[in-house]
Amino acid sequence: MPLKTLLKLSLIATLAVLGTTASPVQAQTGDMFPNKAAALKRAKQLKCSGAFAMGSQWMPCKDLQSYEQAIKKQP
Repeated sequence: MPLKTLLKLSLIATLAVLGTTASPVQAQTGDMFPNKAAALKRAKQLKCSGAFAMGSQWMPCKDLQSYEQAIKKQP
């Protein structure tokens, strides 16, 4: 199984354990980027700041909690 797929599955499993809803999980898997610059660009769209590493991928916002809050505010 490719590493990217394993990372996405790991993230989904982690979020399921934490009790998040299905909607943020879907957004999570779509918001993993191969580089920090792309994650920072998405962070601006989400109106959050920073980016954090998730394995070899990058996600927008300073941390997972900030990202989840930003996603909940999206239309």
